[in-house]
Parts: sequence; structure tokens; C-alpha cells
Amino acid sequence: MLVEGKVAVIFGGTGAVGRAVAHALAREGARVYLGARNQDRLDRVASEIRAAGGVADTFSVDVCDGPATSERMASLAQQAGPIDVAINATGFMHDQGKGIAELSLAEFMQGFDPLLAAQFNISRAVAPHMGGERPGAIISVVAPAATMATPGHLGHIVGCAGVEAFVKALASELGPRNIRVVCVRSHAIVDAVQAGSHTREVFAAKAQAAGLTVEQWVGAAARSTMLNRLPTLAQVAAMVAFLASDHAGAMTATVVNMTAGATIA
Repeated sequence: MLVEGKVAVIFGGTGAVGRAVAHALAREGARVYLGARNQDRLDRVASEIRAAGGVADTFSVDVCDGPATSERMASLAQQAGPIDVAINATGFMHDQGKGIAELSLAEFMQGFDPLLAAQFNISRAVAPHMGGERPGAIISVVAPAATMATPGHLGHIVGCAGVEAFVKALASELGPRNIRVVCVRSHAIVDAVQAGSHTREVFAAKAQAAGLTVEQWVGAAARSTMLNRLPTLAQVAAMVAFLASDHAGAMTATVVNMTAGATIA
């Protein structure tokens, strides 16, 4: 098993990506701790994992609240021991489609403020409980906009670029403490909308402007990649499980490209 016996904390554990990652890590032997704001949804995902034979527990957290996130992690580490893997699978609503003439400052900042706050708060909360003799890994999942010059995505592009830059900068700081920091850059995930992802609402405006349903827009996005397809939830989850394992022990300060060739930088 890839992560047998590891303690894995998943922020955004009730979302489409977080849920898929949680199942994958549990199948690979990790003790999974799911964090999100909605306790009922957390309980459902934890029950699914346990029913499949995995080990899962939950904690309620708002990752935009830094002190509360740090407090939760201190309490969890006291209960479960050192944290081996922390996954940031959080997502936030933001504008896609408006040009600068129509975009307000608040809408622009919504594209990066909560995204970067979550990245900072999660990393700051888990780092004190990782590393040393027991290797640690902080893994984030981010959209591909950082390397795209796409009109109508100002805040989103800045946010994605910020996450990728943050990952590389933090890796240089935490490397000496035996903590790796990596990022998975995924294109739109083909089955995420059907799994209840918030991306349905994010993509809706662009799809409507093009006279398409969200499903048709996702299909068009697939045809625009080199491989004429998009990543699946299972593929993203499997990649995260690999990155969390000792097989990826020499990987840090890097972005893993899962865009099917939509980006190459």
C-alpha cells in the first residue's frame, strides 16, 4: 500500500476532489482525517470510507480562519500523532468571464484572496506537526490558469499563479525540516460536475455566454487539449496518493501537470 499507516489530513474533504482523494488514500492504507465546514457532509464521506474498509475521522474547520485552523491541527496532532500528509483540496466561488471594465475590485480579489488565505492558513497550521524523522508532504490541487493568457479570468489567473509560487517558496523553507511541498495542476475534471463540484456554478456563466450547457462546455474543453480528453477524479486522486507516498520522496517545489497538454510550462 502506498501510504500505509500514514496520517493524512484532507482540507475540502467533502468536495468532489477531496472526497476522491480521501477514498484513494484510505484504500492505500492511510488514516484519513476529513476537514470542511459542513459536519453532515463530512459524516457522509467518512461513513462511505468506513463502509469500504478504510479508517476515517472528521473535524469541522473554516480554512479562512487561521487561528481556528491552527487550533484544530494542534488538537488533531495531540490525538492522532504527527501529520504525515496534508492535502489542500479546497475551492472557492469566483468570477470567470468578466473583463476588467465590468469586473469590480471585490470580484477581482475573490479570485485569489480566499484561495491564498486557505493555502497560507493550512500550511501554517500543519507544518509544526510534520517532518523531522517522519517525512511530511503538503499537497495542493490547483486549476491550470496560472500559465494561461485567457480573457475574463483576471482574479482566477492571479490566484492560481499565487498558489504555484507559494508552493515553490514554501518548499525551500520547509525542505530542511523534511517536509515536501508539491502541487497538482489539473484541468477541468471531466466527472467533477456530476460528483457535485462547485465548478458547475463557476463554469455556468461561460457556458451560457457560449450558448452551451455546462456539460457541453466541459466537452469543448476536452477537445481543446492535446489528448482530446480531461483528467478524471480517479486519476487526480491516484496522483495525489503517489505524491503522498515515499515513492515521491525526492519531489518537492514542483507542479505536476495534469492538464492533458492544455498547458506545457
